[in-house]
Amino acid sequence: MIPTQPIEIIHLTTVALLTGLLLWLSYIDIRERRLPNKLVLVVAGIGLAYSATLSFYFSQPSLLKQSLLGPLYSGGPALALALGYLFIRGKEGFGMGDVKLLAALGFFFGPIGLWLLPIACVAAALVQISCLIVAKLSLPSGKRQKARRQAFAFGPYIAFAALLLAIIF
Repeated sequence: MIPTQPIEIIHLTTVALLTGLLLWLSYIDIRERRLPNKLVLVVAGIGLAYSATLSFYFSQPSLLKQSLLGPLYSGGPALALALGYLFIRGKEGFGMGDVKLLAALGFFFGPIGLWLLPIACVAAALVQISCLIVAKLSLPSGKRQKARRQAFAFGPYIAFAALLLAIIF
């Protein structure tokens, strides 16, 4: 189906941009274990512009208000988790780049952004459990211990959760 309404074209363009940015961020996170602030800021800017456009198009100021609160819904729990882990364990367990990406995605999703972190965590847990099972079956015990202690990129799981929510909602 070819989009005919301006809002459909804006929506499809925004989703395409978001998908491309999330894939790029995932690639960088896997390679370098970091999420560049400039790209995360672009995600936030596009999300804010998209929400403002929807708010204007549908004459619903509440849409923009929900979007402005979105970073609190999606980034707030992640920040609390990161700070709690740091306080209890004395070391970083959840990167601040991940927190910033979740907050930036909040501009797109508003209150629905509250689901980003749980979906990302479930996806990450399933992949990590699968990797541990494969490692247990195929790696010698010394290498298993090293593989278990290595940090992993959480950005791709956040991207997966965001794209899943974009499809569902």
